[in-house]
Amino acid sequence: MAGILKFFYIAIIYVSLYLVVIEGKDGCKTNFDCLIKYPDHNEDILQCIGGHCLCLTN
Repeated sequence: MAGILKFFYIAIIYVSLYLVVIEGKDGCKTNFDCLIKYPDHNEDILQCIGGHCLCLTN
């Protein structure tokens, strides 16, 4: 029983690491890339700065 739980814990850790690597791999080159990656944000506050999408607020 302990071996099965250990296997599932390890599997969850590897899957979560894989998802973080996939999400972190995508950078942006234009502001439009940010709009595609984060469609719920407003166009005038989402900017691509230094290859990363940043939400600029007043």
